[in-house]
Amino acid sequence: MKLKQSIFLVILFFSTSKFIAQTNESLCQLEINDISHVNSFGYLVGYKIQFKNNSNRVVNGIWWTASFYNNDNELIDENESAFNADNIIDPIASGFTKTIARAPRIKGASKVVIVLKKVTFTNGEKCEF
Repeated sequence: MKLKQSIFLVILFFSTSKFIAQTNESLCQLEINDISHVNSFGYLVGYKIQFKNNSNRVVNGIWWTASFYNNDNELIDENESAFNADNIIDPIASGFTKTIARAPRIKGASKVVIVLKKVTFTNGEKCEF
């Protein structure tokens, strides 16, 4: 019986939710398909963004700002993050998607909003917002 109670508590305290909130969508033909985040014990402990490259170029870098809000839509914190392709991490080819995960651990946050700042391509082009 204790095992069933433990499993229930784990499910209760680790909730995953989908929350799509972004701006600058489809600029430079890079689209944010999905944003999901994980809350645990009053902290937003992680989020994942799925980017889709709708251009005819290969994306090798993405820079964004993540803003974290509570249930009353008050801004709690912001941080800058980036994806940079290298020898280990493949760039995002035309028509493909890539999911990027981050673990910010923000107390009291229940929502994350992503704003794209810059996108770079393997051919040397870049797009800044």
